[in-house]
Amino acid sequence: MASNHRMPNPSSNHAAIRRSIPLWIILVGQIFGMLFLRNLGMGVDQIDDLHVLNVARVFGHFNELIVHWVAPFGLLFIAFLQIQLIRGKEVGWGIDLMGIFLTLRCLVIFLILNLLLLSHLKAGGLLLMQLILFIPVITIDFGWIYWRLDSAARLKGRNHIRFDDEMGELDTFDYYHASAMTLLQFEPSGAKPTSRLMKTLFVIHGAMMLDLVALTLSRAIGLASGG
Repeated sequence: MASNHRMPNPSSNHAAIRRSIPLWIILVGQIFGMLFLRNLGMGVDQIDDLHVLNVARVFGHFNELIVHWVAPFGLLFIAFLQIQLIRGKEVGWGIDLMGIFLTLRCLVIFLILNLLLLSHLKAGGLLLMQLILFIPVITIDFGWIYWRLDSAARLKGRNHIRFDDEMGELDTFDYYHASAMTLLQFEPSGAKPTSRLMKTLFVIHGAMMLDLVALTLSRAIGLASGG
């Protein structure tokens, strides 16, 4: 007698995992962004500059409100998207929504970090931790932007990025790898922009990383000279 139980389909499970990767990566970026603002709120006593202190307190309180009131709904939203992905449904709109929110958070954090680098701090622990937490945020955010724009263009027979070793179907990892290489060379390595939009984004990404490095070096020189 034939059994009514269905055996799990490994290929289906593998496809569900692949579809879920962009969601998980964006979620990691959001977590690092929340940790940045949480650490900022905990380290406000290290800031001497009154104006920067007030800005840090505002964003610290704002982050507390998000954690207590918005985060629970966000977790439900993520769970809903994950269930839809397992069912094979299209949830690009939900991932786009999370990506846009991460981009806005990345810009806010970038401005805060510049204020911290330009202000006087009582200790270097806060600044070092903020820099460490910001690196995954900007890397994941630009990786998502590159992947989203280029993959959408390729569906229409065009592209915004041409990879040096491009062979066959591209993986999401390729875009995040290109974004991560900006940490070393101030521009995505192994990838060439093919449109004016992508060239502009490459310049913005490199300028943001160069800005942080320059300010960090000037801050380190100031501390070494007793300033």
